[in-house]
Amino acid sequence: MTPPPYSEESDVDARYRALLFLHAQSPAFRDIDLSGLPGYEELSIDAALQVVAAAPLDQISVSARLAVLYDLNRAGAPDRGLHATGYREVAGSALAGKTDLPPGLGPDSLLDDLVASASAGVPFDTTSSAEMFDHHETAFVGVDVCEIRRVRVGGIDATWIYSEFETDAPFRDVADWVDPRNWHTWGPLFFRRMDLLMSPPAPVDINPPPPGEQHWHGVFHEEVALVQVLNTLLRCSYWRDPAAAAMTYDLKDSVDDEIDVDRGFLLVTDVDGVRRVQVLKIVSFTTDWWDLVARLVCPFWTDWVRFAVRGGTKSVRLPPTLFAPGIGSPLAACVDAWVAFAGESAKPYLGLAEDVAYRVRDGEYATPDLLRDGMRAWDRLAKDWARAWTTWTQTVDRVAEHGLDAGLLPPGASPEAGTHAVTAMFSGAPTQRDGAVVPVAGLKETDRAVSSDLVSIDAGSATIPATDVAVTVQRLQDGTVAARVQTTNAAVPQGLYVGRLATPDGRPLAPVHLYVSRATRA
Repeated sequence: MTPPPYSEESDVDARYRALLFLHAQSPAFRDIDLSGLPGYEELSIDAALQVVAAAPLDQISVSARLAVLYDLNRAGAPDRGLHATGYREVAGSALAGKTDLPPGLGPDSLLDDLVASASAGVPFDTTSSAEMFDHHETAFVGVDVCEIRRVRVGGIDATWIYSEFETDAPFRDVADWVDPRNWHTWGPLFFRRMDLLMSPPAPVDINPPPPGEQHWHGVFHEEVALVQVLNTLLRCSYWRDPAAAAMTYDLKDSVDDEIDVDRGFLLVTDVDGVRRVQVLKIVSFTTDWWDLVARLVCPFWTDWVRFAVRGGTKSVRLPPTLFAPGIGSPLAACVDAWVAFAGESAKPYLGLAEDVAYRVRDGEYATPDLLRDGMRAWDRLAKDWARAWTTWTQTVDRVAEHGLDAGLLPPGASPEAGTHAVTAMFSGAPTQRDGAVVPVAGLKETDRAVSSDLVSIDAGSATIPATDVAVTVQRLQDGTVAARVQTTNAAVPQGLYVGRLATPDGRPLAPVHLYVSRATRA
Protein backbone atom coordinates (compact mmCIF):
# COMPACT_ATOMS: atom_id res chain seq x y z
CA MET A 1 0.00 0.00 0.00
CA THR A 2 1.53 3.34 -1.04
CA PRO A 3 1.83 5.97 1.72
CA PRO A 4 0.69 9.56 1.10
CA PRO A 5 3.23 12.01 -0.34
CA TYR A 6 5.52 13.93 1.97
CA SER A 7 5.37 17.73 2.16
CA GLU A 8 7.67 20.34 3.71
CA GLU A 9 7.32 20.49 7.51
CA SER A 10 7.03 23.45 9.85
CA ASP A 11 8.90 23.49 13.17
CA VAL A 12 5.70 22.36 14.92
CA ASP A 13 5.29 19.44 12.52
CA ALA A 14 8.93 18.42 13.02
CA ARG A 15 8.45 18.37 16.79
CA TYR A 16 5.27 16.33 16.47
CA ARG A 17 7.06 13.89 14.19
CA ALA A 18 10.02 13.54 16.58
CA LEU A 19 7.74 12.85 19.54
CA LEU A 20 5.67 10.34 17.57
CA PHE A 21 8.85 8.56 16.42
CA LEU A 22 10.05 8.18 20.02
CA HIS A 23 6.71 6.82 21.22
CA ALA A 24 6.82 4.34 18.34
CA GLN A 25 9.79 2.68 20.06
CA SER A 26 7.41 1.55 22.84
CA PRO A 27 6.45 -2.16 22.99
CA ALA A 28 2.83 -1.16 22.38
CA PHE A 29 3.70 -0.05 18.84
CA ARG A 30 6.44 -2.45 17.81
CA ASP A 31 4.18 -3.98 15.18
CA ILE A 32 3.93 -0.60 13.41
CA ASP A 33 6.57 -0.04 10.75
CA LEU A 34 7.30 3.68 10.37
CA SER A 35 9.90 3.18 7.68
CA GLY A 36 7.28 3.80 5.00
CA LEU A 37 5.97 6.96 6.67
CA PRO A 38 7.21 10.05 4.82
CA GLY A 39 9.93 11.93 6.73
CA TYR A 40 10.76 9.06 9.11
CA GLU A 41 13.30 7.15 7.04
CA GLU A 42 16.32 9.12 8.28
CA LEU A 43 15.08 9.97 11.79
CA SER A 44 17.06 8.50 14.71
CA ILE A 45 16.48 8.27 18.45
CA ASP A 46 19.32 10.74 19.10
CA ALA A 47 17.97 13.30 16.64
CA ALA A 48 14.40 12.97 17.94
CA LEU A 49 15.52 13.38 21.57
CA GLN A 50 17.34 16.59 20.67
CA VAL A 51 14.25 18.00 18.96
CA VAL A 52 12.00 17.20 21.93
CA ALA A 53 14.46 18.61 24.50
CA ALA A 54 14.80 21.89 22.59
CA ALA A 55 11.05 22.37 21.95
CA PRO A 56 9.18 25.14 23.82
CA LEU A 57 7.08 23.92 26.75
CA ASP A 58 3.97 25.43 25.18
CA GLN A 59 4.35 23.01 22.25
CA ILE A 60 5.68 19.86 23.94
CA SER A 61 4.34 19.91 27.49
CA VAL A 62 6.11 18.69 30.61
CA SER A 63 3.73 15.72 30.78
CA ALA A 64 4.51 14.79 27.16
CA ARG A 65 8.25 14.73 27.97
CA LEU A 66 7.73 12.57 31.05
CA ALA A 67 5.45 10.21 29.12
CA VAL A 68 7.87 9.69 26.23
CA LEU A 69 10.76 9.02 28.63
CA TYR A 70 8.56 6.49 30.45
CA ASP A 71 7.66 4.77 27.17
CA LEU A 72 11.30 4.61 26.10
CA ASN A 73 12.26 3.05 29.42
CA ARG A 74 9.28 0.69 29.24
CA ALA A 75 10.86 -0.50 26.01
CA GLY A 76 14.00 -1.34 27.98
CA ALA A 77 15.59 2.09 27.32
CA PRO A 78 17.19 0.91 24.06
CA ASP A 79 20.91 1.66 24.11
CA ARG A 80 20.47 4.08 27.00
CA GLY A 81 24.20 4.39 27.33
CA LEU A 82 24.52 5.34 23.68
CA HIS A 83 21.72 7.92 23.96
CA ALA A 84 22.43 9.01 27.56
CA THR A 85 22.96 12.64 26.63
CA GLY A 86 19.63 12.86 24.83
CA TYR A 87 17.66 11.20 27.65
CA ARG A 88 19.29 13.52 30.19
CA GLU A 89 18.50 16.62 28.12
CA VAL A 90 14.82 15.69 27.80
CA ALA A 91 14.64 15.02 31.55
CA GLY A 92 16.36 18.34 32.25
CA SER A 93 13.93 20.17 29.97
CA ALA A 94 10.98 18.68 31.94
CA LEU A 95 12.50 20.18 35.11
CA ALA A 96 13.39 23.50 33.51
CA GLY A 97 10.41 25.39 34.87
CA LYS A 98 10.60 23.93 38.37
CA THR A 99 11.98 26.05 41.20
CA ASP A 100 13.14 25.12 44.69
CA LEU A 101 14.02 21.57 43.73
CA PRO A 102 15.24 19.62 46.77
CA PRO A 103 18.94 18.72 46.89
CA GLY A 104 19.79 15.68 44.81
CA LEU A 105 16.77 15.94 42.53
CA GLY A 106 17.83 16.56 38.98
CA PRO A 107 17.76 14.94 35.55
CA ASP A 108 19.64 11.85 36.72
CA SER A 109 17.38 11.11 39.69
CA LEU A 110 14.31 11.78 37.53
CA LEU A 111 15.57 9.29 34.95
CA ASP A 112 16.26 6.74 37.69
CA ASP A 113 12.66 7.00 38.91
CA LEU A 114 11.33 6.76 35.36
CA VAL A 115 13.43 3.64 34.75
CA ALA A 116 12.33 2.06 38.03
CA SER A 117 8.61 2.74 37.53
CA ALA A 118 8.64 1.70 33.86
CA SER A 119 10.57 -1.50 34.61
CA ALA A 120 8.11 -2.39 37.39
CA GLY A 121 5.11 -1.44 35.25
CA VAL A 122 3.76 0.99 37.85
CA PRO A 123 2.58 4.58 37.26
CA PHE A 124 5.21 7.28 37.45
CA ASP A 125 3.19 9.26 40.01
CA THR A 126 4.07 6.60 42.61
CA THR A 127 7.70 7.79 42.65
CA SER A 128 9.33 10.52 44.77
CA SER A 129 10.26 12.53 41.67
CA ALA A 130 6.57 12.88 40.80
CA GLU A 131 6.06 15.07 43.86
CA MET A 132 7.94 17.88 42.09
CA PHE A 133 5.32 18.12 39.35
CA ASP A 134 1.72 19.28 39.18
CA HIS A 135 -0.86 16.49 39.21
CA HIS A 136 -1.90 16.92 35.57
CA GLU A 137 1.76 16.65 34.52
CA THR A 138 2.10 13.14 35.94
CA ALA A 139 -1.47 11.87 35.55
CA PHE A 140 -1.69 8.70 33.42
CA VAL A 141 2.08 8.53 32.82
CA GLY A 142 2.44 4.75 32.79
CA VAL A 143 -1.35 4.23 32.76
CA ASP A 144 -3.08 3.14 29.55
CA VAL A 145 -6.08 5.47 29.46
CA CYS A 146 -6.51 5.29 25.67
CA GLU A 147 -8.59 2.36 24.39
CA ILE A 148 -8.31 1.57 20.68
CA ARG A 149 -10.50 -0.80 18.70
CA ARG A 150 -11.60 -1.29 15.12
CA VAL A 151 -15.24 -0.61 14.23
CA ARG A 152 -17.35 -0.07 11.13
CA VAL A 153 -19.52 2.97 10.43
CA GLY A 154 -21.86 2.76 7.47
CA GLY A 155 -19.77 -0.03 5.97
CA ILE A 156 -16.50 1.94 6.41
CA ASP A 157 -13.65 0.67 8.61
CA ALA A 158 -12.87 3.14 11.39
CA THR A 159 -10.85 3.51 14.59
CA TRP A 160 -12.57 3.86 17.97
CA ILE A 161 -10.49 5.93 20.48
CA TYR A 162 -11.93 6.06 24.00
CA SER A 163 -10.97 7.17 27.51
CA GLU A 164 -12.84 7.04 30.81
CA PHE A 165 -11.61 8.20 34.20
CA GLU A 166 -12.53 9.87 37.49
CA THR A 167 -10.88 13.01 38.84
CA ASP A 168 -11.25 15.42 41.73
CA ALA A 169 -10.44 18.39 39.47
CA PRO A 170 -13.05 21.19 39.78
CA PHE A 171 -16.21 20.53 37.78
CA ARG A 172 -16.17 24.02 36.28
CA ASP A 173 -12.67 23.50 34.90
CA VAL A 174 -13.49 20.08 33.41
CA ALA A 175 -16.68 21.51 31.87
CA ASP A 176 -14.57 24.26 30.26
CA TRP A 177 -12.24 21.56 28.90
CA VAL A 178 -15.25 19.87 27.28
CA ASP A 179 -16.24 23.13 25.51
CA PRO A 180 -14.90 22.94 21.91
CA ARG A 181 -14.18 26.67 21.93
CA ASN A 182 -11.31 25.89 24.31
CA TRP A 183 -9.83 22.81 22.61
CA HIS A 184 -7.00 24.63 20.89
CA THR A 185 -5.56 25.55 24.31
CA TRP A 186 -5.20 21.90 25.32
CA GLY A 187 -2.58 19.57 23.87
CA PRO A 188 -0.91 22.13 21.55
CA LEU A 189 0.64 19.53 19.25
CA PHE A 190 -2.65 17.64 18.98
CA PHE A 191 -5.17 20.47 18.39
CA ARG A 192 -3.82 23.24 16.20
CA ARG A 193 -7.02 25.26 15.82
CA MET A 194 -10.74 25.18 16.61
CA ASP A 195 -12.48 28.17 15.00
CA LEU A 196 -16.22 28.81 15.14
CA LEU A 197 -17.47 29.59 11.62
CA MET A 198 -20.09 32.21 12.39
CA SER A 199 -20.46 35.93 12.06
CA PRO A 200 -20.78 37.32 14.65
CA PRO A 201 -18.61 34.63 16.30
CA ALA A 202 -21.20 33.19 18.66
CA PRO A 203 -22.90 29.78 18.78
CA VAL A 204 -26.62 29.36 18.10
CA ASP A 205 -28.78 28.49 21.10
CA ILE A 206 -30.79 25.27 21.03
CA ASN A 207 -34.14 25.91 22.68
CA PRO A 208 -35.91 22.52 22.76
CA PRO A 209 -35.27 20.15 25.70
CA PRO A 210 -33.25 18.94 27.48
CA PRO A 211 -33.05 22.16 29.50
CA GLY A 212 -29.64 23.30 30.72
CA GLU A 213 -27.59 26.29 31.76
CA GLN A 214 -26.04 26.29 28.27
CA HIS A 215 -27.23 24.54 25.12
CA TRP A 216 -25.91 25.60 21.72
CA HIS A 217 -24.52 24.35 18.44
CA GLY A 218 -22.18 25.60 15.72
CA VAL A 219 -19.83 24.55 12.93
CA PHE A 220 -16.12 24.62 13.73
CA HIS A 221 -13.01 24.47 11.56
CA GLU A 222 -10.77 21.95 13.33
CA GLU A 223 -7.10 21.40 12.57
CA VAL A 224 -5.81 18.35 14.42
CA ALA A 225 -2.73 16.14 14.20
CA LEU A 226 -3.95 12.53 13.90
CA VAL A 227 -0.72 10.95 12.67
CA GLN A 228 -0.89 13.66 9.98
CA VAL A 229 -2.39 17.16 10.16
CA LEU A 230 -6.06 17.18 9.14
CA ASN A 231 -8.56 19.95 8.49
CA THR A 232 -12.25 19.27 8.99
CA LEU A 233 -15.50 21.13 9.48
CA LEU A 234 -17.37 19.70 12.47
CA ARG A 235 -20.97 20.14 13.58
CA CYS A 236 -20.72 20.57 17.35
CA SER A 237 -23.38 20.75 20.07
CA TYR A 238 -22.65 21.72 23.68
CA TRP A 239 -24.93 21.19 26.67
CA ARG A 240 -24.40 21.92 30.35
CA ASP A 241 -26.46 21.68 33.52
CA PRO A 242 -25.40 21.97 37.19
CA ALA A 243 -24.12 18.38 37.36
CA ALA A 244 -23.05 17.55 33.80
CA ALA A 245 -21.46 19.01 30.70
CA ALA A 246 -21.27 17.37 27.29
CA MET A 247 -20.58 18.02 23.65
CA THR A 248 -21.01 15.97 20.50
CA TYR A 249 -19.44 16.41 17.10
CA ASP A 250 -19.89 14.94 13.64
CA LEU A 251 -18.15 15.49 10.34
CA LYS A 252 -19.69 18.13 8.08
CA ASP A 253 -16.83 18.26 5.56
CA SER A 254 -13.25 17.06 5.18
CA VAL A 255 -11.48 20.18 3.90
CA ASP A 256 -8.47 18.26 2.59
CA ASP A 257 -10.43 15.12 1.61
CA GLU A 258 -8.53 12.95 4.10
CA ILE A 259 -11.37 11.89 6.43
CA ASP A 260 -14.46 9.74 5.83
CA VAL A 261 -15.73 9.55 9.43
CA ASP A 262 -15.13 11.86 12.39
CA ARG A 263 -17.63 11.74 15.24
CA GLY A 264 -17.76 11.36 19.00
CA PHE A 265 -18.49 13.07 22.30
CA LEU A 266 -17.05 14.41 25.54
CA LEU A 267 -18.96 14.10 28.82
CA VAL A 268 -18.28 15.00 32.43
CA THR A 269 -20.74 14.18 35.23
CA ASP A 270 -20.44 15.48 38.78
CA VAL A 271 -21.54 12.92 41.38
CA ASP A 272 -20.80 13.32 45.10
CA GLY A 273 -17.77 15.52 44.48
CA VAL A 274 -16.18 13.20 41.91
CA ARG A 275 -16.04 13.98 38.21
CA ARG A 276 -16.48 11.05 35.81
CA VAL A 277 -15.14 11.86 32.34
CA GLN A 278 -15.80 9.99 29.08
CA VAL A 279 -14.19 10.88 25.75
CA LEU A 280 -14.79 9.18 22.39
CA LYS A 281 -13.51 9.78 18.88
CA ILE A 282 -14.43 7.58 15.90
CA VAL A 283 -12.28 8.36 12.89
CA SER A 284 -11.68 6.85 9.47
CA PHE A 285 -9.04 8.04 7.01
CA THR A 286 -9.76 8.19 3.29
CA THR A 287 -6.33 6.65 2.68
CA ASP A 288 -6.35 3.27 4.41
CA TRP A 289 -2.59 3.47 4.99
CA TRP A 290 -3.17 6.03 7.76
CA ASP A 291 -5.65 3.73 9.51
CA LEU A 292 -2.85 1.19 9.97
CA VAL A 293 -0.88 3.59 12.19
CA ALA A 294 -3.84 5.31 13.87
CA ARG A 295 -2.97 3.74 17.24
CA LEU A 296 0.03 6.07 17.41
CA VAL A 297 -2.37 8.89 18.25
CA CYS A 298 -2.75 7.52 21.80
CA PRO A 299 0.22 9.36 23.40
CA PHE A 300 -1.01 12.69 22.01
CA TRP A 301 -4.63 11.90 22.86
CA THR A 302 -3.58 11.08 26.44
CA ASP A 303 -1.62 14.32 26.79
CA TRP A 304 -4.71 16.24 25.65
CA VAL A 305 -6.82 14.29 28.18
CA ARG A 306 -4.43 15.34 30.99
CA PHE A 307 -5.59 18.93 30.62
CA ALA A 308 -9.00 17.78 31.90
CA VAL A 309 -7.52 17.07 35.35
CA ARG A 310 -5.75 20.42 35.87
CA GLY A 311 -6.30 21.59 39.43
CA GLY A 312 -6.94 18.06 40.70
CA THR A 313 -4.93 15.90 43.06
CA LYS A 314 -6.12 12.43 42.05
CA SER A 315 -7.28 10.89 38.79
CA VAL A 316 -8.08 7.22 38.23
CA ARG A 317 -8.64 5.32 35.00
CA LEU A 318 -11.97 3.48 34.91
CA PRO A 319 -13.07 0.41 32.98
CA PRO A 320 -15.23 1.47 30.03
CA THR A 321 -18.93 1.93 30.75
CA LEU A 322 -19.60 2.75 27.09
CA PHE A 323 -19.65 -0.06 24.57
CA ALA A 324 -19.95 -0.22 20.81
CA PRO A 325 -22.70 -2.37 19.36
CA GLY A 326 -21.76 -5.61 17.73
CA ILE A 327 -23.38 -7.69 15.01
CA GLY A 328 -24.69 -10.46 17.19
CA SER A 329 -27.95 -12.33 17.56
CA PRO A 330 -30.87 -10.30 16.19
CA LEU A 331 -32.89 -11.55 19.14
CA ALA A 332 -30.59 -9.81 21.62
CA ALA A 333 -33.12 -7.00 22.10
CA CYS A 334 -35.77 -9.58 22.95
CA VAL A 335 -33.46 -11.20 25.49
CA ASP A 336 -32.90 -7.83 27.16
CA ALA A 337 -36.64 -7.19 27.33
CA TRP A 338 -37.31 -10.63 28.81
CA VAL A 339 -34.62 -10.02 31.43
CA ALA A 340 -36.18 -6.68 32.31
CA PHE A 341 -39.66 -8.25 32.46
CA ALA A 342 -38.60 -11.22 34.56
CA GLY A 343 -37.09 -8.90 37.14
CA GLU A 344 -35.73 -10.72 40.16
CA SER A 345 -36.10 -14.12 38.57
CA ALA A 346 -33.72 -13.29 35.73
CA LYS A 347 -31.05 -11.47 37.75
CA PRO A 348 -29.46 -14.56 39.36
CA TYR A 349 -28.95 -16.11 35.91
CA LEU A 350 -27.40 -12.91 34.59
CA GLY A 351 -25.07 -12.65 37.59
CA LEU A 352 -24.10 -16.31 37.30
CA ALA A 353 -23.39 -15.98 33.57
CA GLU A 354 -21.18 -12.91 34.10
CA ASP A 355 -19.33 -14.55 36.97
CA VAL A 356 -18.62 -17.64 34.87
CA ALA A 357 -17.51 -15.53 31.90
CA TYR A 358 -15.02 -13.56 33.98
CA ARG A 359 -13.54 -16.70 35.59
CA VAL A 360 -13.24 -18.51 32.25
CA ARG A 361 -11.54 -15.48 30.71
CA ASP A 362 -9.07 -15.27 33.63
CA GLY A 363 -8.28 -19.00 33.44
CA GLU A 364 -9.74 -19.69 36.89
CA TYR A 365 -12.54 -22.08 35.89
CA ALA A 366 -12.30 -25.83 36.44
CA THR A 367 -14.60 -28.90 36.40
CA PRO A 368 -15.68 -28.54 40.09
CA ASP A 369 -16.74 -24.96 39.32
CA LEU A 370 -18.84 -26.17 36.40
CA LEU A 371 -20.64 -28.76 38.57
CA ARG A 372 -21.29 -26.31 41.38
CA ASP A 373 -22.59 -23.58 39.04
CA GLY A 374 -24.78 -26.09 37.21
CA MET A 375 -26.47 -27.10 40.46
CA ARG A 376 -27.06 -23.42 41.33
CA ALA A 377 -28.64 -22.75 37.96
CA TRP A 378 -30.92 -25.82 37.97
CA ASP A 379 -32.07 -25.14 41.53
CA ARG A 380 -33.08 -21.62 40.58
CA LEU A 381 -34.65 -22.72 37.30
CA ALA A 382 -36.90 -25.23 39.09
CA LYS A 383 -38.32 -22.40 41.19
CA ASP A 384 -38.89 -20.07 38.22
CA TRP A 385 -40.09 -22.55 35.61
CA ALA A 386 -43.81 -22.16 36.21
CA ARG A 387 -43.80 -18.36 35.76
CA ALA A 388 -41.44 -18.53 32.77
CA TRP A 389 -43.64 -21.14 31.03
CA THR A 390 -46.82 -19.15 31.58
CA THR A 391 -45.45 -15.91 30.14
CA TRP A 392 -43.81 -17.69 27.18
CA THR A 393 -47.03 -19.51 26.21
CA GLN A 394 -48.87 -16.16 26.25
CA THR A 395 -46.30 -14.81 23.76
CA VAL A 396 -46.67 -17.89 21.55
CA ASP A 397 -50.48 -17.48 21.54
CA ARG A 398 -50.05 -13.81 20.50
CA VAL A 399 -47.74 -14.76 17.61
CA ALA A 400 -50.15 -17.53 16.54
CA GLU A 401 -52.98 -14.99 16.33
CA HIS A 402 -51.14 -12.00 14.74
CA GLY A 403 -48.07 -13.53 13.09
CA LEU A 404 -44.46 -12.47 13.56
CA ASP A 405 -45.44 -8.80 13.44
CA ALA A 406 -46.72 -9.32 16.96
CA GLY A 407 -43.12 -9.52 18.08
CA LEU A 408 -41.43 -11.90 20.47
CA LEU A 409 -41.27 -9.59 23.47
CA PRO A 410 -42.96 -10.11 26.85
CA PRO A 411 -46.09 -8.24 27.96
CA GLY A 412 -45.55 -4.52 28.48
CA ALA A 413 -42.61 -4.19 26.07
CA SER A 414 -42.74 -2.11 22.91
CA PRO A 415 -44.31 -4.16 20.03
CA GLU A 416 -42.36 -1.93 17.63
CA ALA A 417 -39.09 -3.00 19.23
CA GLY A 418 -40.09 -6.62 18.90
CA THR A 419 -40.86 -6.11 15.24
CA HIS A 420 -37.43 -4.52 14.70
CA ALA A 421 -35.81 -7.65 16.11
CA VAL A 422 -37.79 -10.09 13.97
CA THR A 423 -37.20 -8.05 10.82
CA ALA A 424 -33.49 -7.92 11.58
CA MET A 425 -33.38 -11.68 12.09
CA PHE A 426 -34.70 -12.39 8.60
CA SER A 427 -32.95 -9.51 6.80
CA GLY A 428 -29.53 -10.15 8.30
CA ALA A 429 -29.31 -6.52 9.47
CA PRO A 430 -27.62 -5.87 12.83
CA THR A 431 -29.76 -4.88 15.80
CA GLN A 432 -28.65 -1.54 17.28
CA ARG A 433 -26.82 -2.29 20.50
CA ASP A 434 -25.40 1.06 21.62
CA GLY A 435 -25.37 1.15 25.39
CA ALA A 436 -23.78 2.30 28.60
CA VAL A 437 -23.37 1.24 32.20
CA VAL A 438 -24.87 3.77 34.61
CA PRO A 439 -23.49 3.80 38.19
CA VAL A 440 -26.30 4.20 40.74
CA ALA A 441 -25.44 4.75 44.39
CA GLY A 442 -27.02 2.17 46.70
CA LEU A 443 -28.44 0.05 43.88
CA LYS A 444 -29.02 -3.63 44.74
CA GLU A 445 -29.18 -6.60 42.41
CA THR A 446 -32.80 -7.15 43.42
CA ASP A 447 -33.79 -3.61 42.36
CA ARG A 448 -35.50 -2.78 39.09
CA ALA A 449 -34.95 0.36 37.05
CA VAL A 450 -36.76 1.95 34.13
CA SER A 451 -35.70 4.77 31.84
CA SER A 452 -37.46 7.94 30.81
CA ASP A 453 -37.51 9.05 27.19
CA LEU A 454 -33.97 9.97 26.13
CA VAL A 455 -33.54 13.30 24.34
CA SER A 456 -30.59 14.21 22.11
CA ILE A 457 -28.50 17.27 22.98
CA ASP A 458 -27.90 17.85 19.25
CA ALA A 459 -29.83 20.32 17.14
CA GLY A 460 -33.21 18.81 16.33
CA SER A 461 -33.45 17.06 19.71
CA ALA A 462 -34.30 13.55 18.48
CA THR A 463 -35.92 11.30 21.09
CA ILE A 464 -35.59 7.63 21.98
CA PRO A 465 -38.91 6.53 23.52
CA ALA A 466 -38.66 4.85 26.90
CA THR A 467 -40.21 1.74 25.34
CA ASP A 468 -37.10 1.44 23.13
CA VAL A 469 -34.70 1.52 26.09
CA ALA A 470 -33.83 -1.74 27.85
CA VAL A 471 -32.51 -1.47 31.42
CA THR A 472 -30.99 -4.36 33.38
CA VAL A 473 -29.46 -4.26 36.85
CA GLN A 474 -26.26 -6.26 37.20
CA ARG A 475 -23.15 -6.72 39.30
CA LEU A 476 -19.97 -5.50 37.62
CA GLN A 477 -16.57 -7.14 37.71
CA ASP A 478 -15.40 -4.78 40.46
CA GLY A 479 -18.28 -5.91 42.69
CA THR A 480 -20.41 -2.78 42.32
CA VAL A 481 -24.00 -2.91 41.09
CA ALA A 482 -25.04 -0.72 38.16
CA ALA A 483 -27.76 -0.34 35.53
CA ARG A 484 -26.96 -1.40 31.97
CA VAL A 485 -28.87 0.81 29.52
CA GLN A 486 -29.27 -0.07 25.84
CA THR A 487 -31.38 1.14 22.96
CA THR A 488 -33.17 -1.36 20.75
CA ASN A 489 -34.10 1.35 18.24
CA ALA A 490 -31.91 1.12 15.13
CA ALA A 491 -33.44 4.19 13.47
CA VAL A 492 -32.40 7.04 15.80
CA PRO A 493 -29.56 9.30 14.63
CA GLN A 494 -26.14 9.25 16.28
CA GLY A 495 -25.58 11.61 19.18
CA LEU A 496 -25.69 11.92 22.95
CA TYR A 497 -29.08 11.30 24.57
CA VAL A 498 -29.94 12.30 28.13
CA GLY A 499 -32.69 11.27 30.50
CA ARG A 500 -33.20 9.70 33.92
CA LEU A 501 -33.50 6.30 35.57
CA ALA A 502 -36.16 5.65 38.17
CA THR A 503 -37.70 2.76 40.03
CA PRO A 504 -40.98 1.39 38.61
CA ASP A 505 -42.86 3.41 41.26
CA GLY A 506 -41.21 6.66 40.12
CA ARG A 507 -38.40 7.14 42.68
CA PRO A 508 -35.47 8.94 40.93
CA LEU A 509 -32.24 6.94 40.71
CA ALA A 510 -29.69 8.61 38.44
CA PRO A 511 -29.28 10.56 35.20
CA VAL A 512 -28.67 8.66 31.96
CA HIS A 513 -26.21 9.82 29.28
CA LEU A 514 -26.28 7.41 26.34
CA TYR A 515 -24.19 7.94 23.21
CA VAL A 516 -25.52 6.37 20.02
CA SER A 517 -22.52 5.85 17.76
CA ARG A 518 -24.17 3.99 14.85
CA ALA A 519 -20.96 1.95 14.77
CA THR A 520 -20.57 -1.81 14.87
CA ARG A 521 -17.57 -3.84 15.91
CA ALA A 522 -15.37 -4.76 13.00
